[in-house]
Amino acid sequence: MTPNIFVEKTNRASKFFFLIFGFLAVAAPTASAQSTAGERDFQVWSETTINVPLVKKKDSKGKEFKDLSLLFIGSLRLGRNKLFPVDERVGVGFDKRINKYVSITPTYIYKYAEQTPGRKDIEHRVRFDTTLSFAYKELSIKDRNRVEYRIRHSRPDTVRYRNRITFKHPVKKDGKTIFSPYVADEVFYDFRDGRFFRNEFAAGIERKLSSNFTTEIFYLNRYNTGGLPKYINAIGINFKVEID
Repeated sequence: MTPNIFVEKTNRASKFFFLIFGFLAVAAPTASAQSTAGERDFQVWSETTINVPLVKKKDSKGKEFKDLSLLFIGSLRLGRNKLFPVDERVGVGFDKRINKYVSITPTYIYKYAEQTPGRKDIEHRVRFDTTLSFAYKELSIKDRNRVEYRIRHSRPDTVRYRNRITFKHPVKKDGKTIFSPYVADEVFYDFRDGRFFRNEFAAGIERKLSSNFTTEIFYLNRYNTGGLPKYINAIGINFKVEID
């Protein structure tokens, strides 16, 4: 395959990738508008993660992998059916690979949110993730288990457990991965209230644009019994940057 043909195919795949995102951006607010005020919201989510490897090792086959990485995280969510900034977060953490199946990720997140007018939500979150990774042929399965301690202003602190399971399968052409569709579901449990209170279902497409840059677009549906908005339909685009 000549370089020009490869570039042309890459451009066409990228255009298709963002065409889906644009369609969802137009369609989702229309559906959300037919809802009770305050109960439903259409939102746009975006998160950027910068991964800086600190320690690299080689496996038994001589393949190099990141054993310990420093993470920088920033996210923005726009909502209230009019793209108002409703949630802003910044954070830092580490990702440590225990073995080929298990990794742990402690992080700290600062959150400032205003989901409803006049109600500010400020939090310091200390999170600890344990992620189990498996593969069946080309299907990858990840089970992330997260415990987070939430230090909240003007409200009691609380501890939550979150479990997110993700199934991802690559779509290939001529042996090369073009993009990877995935589906995921996450449940939330609050130890203070002693109950499950939220579920999030997501479906999206991940595409590696270069060796150091990956992006994904997704649709997410949230059902929340712990406050307003009760229902959220969101589309999003995330970025992952790796610095060698």
